[in-house]
Amino acid sequence: MPAKKSESQRLATTVSELLYGVAGWLLVGLGVLGIVVTSLRIVGGSAPVNLVASAAIVLISVVLVLFGVFVNPRFRRRLDRRHSLTRFGRVRSVDERVLRTAEGRTERCVSCDSRLDQGLVRRYREEVCLAGVPIVTSSVEHNHYCVDCATTEFAGPTRSDDTSVEPADEQTETARPATERH
Repeated sequence: MPAKKSESQRLATTVSELLYGVAGWLLVGLGVLGIVVTSLRIVGGSAPVNLVASAAIVLISVVLVLFGVFVNPRFRRRLDRRHSLTRFGRVRSVDERVLRTAEGRTERCVSCDSRLDQGLVRRYREEVCLAGVPIVTSSVEHNHYCVDCATTEFAGPTRSDDTSVEPADEQTETARPATERH
């Protein structure tokens, strides 16, 4: 597999994401339209006599809204970053990923200020959440760590004489990937 995507692959990915977004928004719009029209007809008294038909239309509309949310890439990314259902308001979170040489990026380590093309990227976000789902991201910051600084910071427990040593509480706190920190 080539290290970098070709121009045609990038274009295809962009167009695909755009079309999935359009399809998602159309499904959400159609679902909301079905719910609103059925609700207005029920309130106005011109709803079908059969209450089961109205309930079926609302159920189908809800399914269309859910499919639209899951098809749209922007919604999916937000759902992938979801927090606990009890989280409302501002939420700070941290996630980490490995920076690979194949990405072709060079950054500076925040600890030792050396140039790096592989290591660890830590992303800090502050988001406004509704029932754990990020609605608005107010700030995003990145810190890059070289391999040496990342392994020094994330050194795990050591073993001596076949007995494991419990890690310190602060090591446990920093060694958790993709966690919420307050």
